[in-house]
Amino acid sequence: MNLPSTIVAISGSGNVSQFTALKVLELGATVKSLSDSKGSLIASKGFTKNDILSIGQLKLKGGTLESWAGNQSGDRFTYHAGKRPWTLLSLVHHALPGATQNEVSGEEAEALVAAGVRIIAEGSNMGCTEEAIKVFEKARRDGKGVWYAPGSKPLSSSPSSSRYCSVTDGLLMLNLPTEAANCGGVAVSGLEMAQNSQRLAWTTEEVDSRLKSIMAEAYTQCLNAGAKWSGEKLIGDVLPSLLAGANVAGFIKVADAMREQGDWW
Repeated sequence: MNLPSTIVAISGSGNVSQFTALKVLELGATVKSLSDSKGSLIASKGFTKNDILSIGQLKLKGGTLESWAGNQSGDRFTYHAGKRPWTLLSLVHHALPGATQNEVSGEEAEALVAAGVRIIAEGSNMGCTEEAIKVFEKARRDGKGVWYAPGSKPLSSSPSSSRYCSVTDGLLMLNLPTEAANCGGVAVSGLEMAQNSQRLAWTTEEVDSRLKSIMAEAYTQCLNAGAKWSGEKLIGDVLPSLLAGANVAGFIKVADAMREQGDWW
């Protein structure tokens, strides 16, 4: 992400998306899209830091991207009413859903793969539909260099939901909720608790450094578990499944904690 030629599509324009965009800009890539419940805003030459900060101030007042774009001079921005950003860009390297659940459909996933997407990392909970995940995972298995990084998967209100339960060879299989790509929010909450309990106040730089280490460790655990336990033969350019890795790593963490507490069988 350290090159301006790296194109990043982001959905949403709330806290998650704003800070995602600022981090992407800090790393040196180009943010081409934001969105809200009314539509999507495409920046032909990319959003600047000042653009993101200005949008953040507007959102605090309940404003929309459409109204913000209408107050900008020149032709840098194009607003698309009623559309999500995933089909609006001809070239995308990284797609970062940050708005809401089920915001990337199977058709939109196909469009992203056709646009050259390499990484899809969920900032929103359950940002991709099951159909979209299947598209991304198939592209990964086909050696196209597409990597889907799952965010949080909260349990459905229905315990029998097919997304979390399935029957394989006569056995009931539980797909436990995982949290990997968007665990930063929970991680920072933990860092806040640590500061409060010790009566400390870390600098922004120190918090960011600790968060970076946490995210790197989460990635390493998912990568290693995906490579070891996915059951796939990784041949040629096929990448390990971060989806399988997140599920397995999450299960191992819970199982290890149960064993340490003596809750074992």
